Amino acid sequence: MALNLALSVGLLLGWALGWYLPAAGAQGETYRYEFEQPNFLVTRIVIVLDAEGRGTLEYVEKDIPAPTRAPVTLRPESLARLRRLAEQVASLPSAPPSEKHSNLGLSKLSLVVNGQPVTVAFTYTPHPALLELGQFFRGIVTQHQRVSQIEVARRYQPLDMPKLLRDLEADLNARRIAEPAALADLLASLANDLRLSLIARNHAKRLYARINGKT
Repeated sequence: MALNLALSVGLLLGWALGWYLPAAGAQGETYRYEFEQPNFLVTRIVIVLDAEGRGTLEYVEKDIPAPTRAPVTLRPESLARLRRLAEQVASLPSAPPSEKHSNLGLSKLSLVVNGQPVTVAFTYTPHPALLELGQFFRGIVTQHQRVSQIEVARRYQPLDMPKLLRDLEADLNARRIAEPAALADLLASLANDLRLSLIARNHAKRLYARINGKT
């Protein structure tokens, strides 16, 4: 039986917004995530990925009207994680327990899983798969922000690097980075960049070792 799951977990139904699925093949998979909260530092997020984990991200930062756009290519292990979580969401027989917390922002998921459409809108839910999916997609944005900030500082403001690496470590500790392993090459390069301070190089070396399981 075709699964057409339309869950409202929070403020409103996804279908009621006229929010439709992206195009997909008969058995194709697509993953779309949207988030809005005008009071957050990142006020809006839109991420669209295909069955191979390739796609685009777009986000708007508070007080910066122009959106940031970038391509996305997930690592194989991240794509496997995304598929696993999407299948768990698709298998939900009914709306999971939910709470209304508009201050947390509205998240919307639009998925095609095994050829079947799934639509979910929520502000907060204790359901583990939905929570992890939201955290994963937001982690893609946080990861892009941190990498962009580090690359700019490396070129123009190297004295800012120690603070940026502390910020990155805080995000890693809080699991706000979607793909920590994707940072390995950047951190290895920073650890050997003699233009940076010894403090920054040593911090990058420690983070590299941590990501590679050597600490």
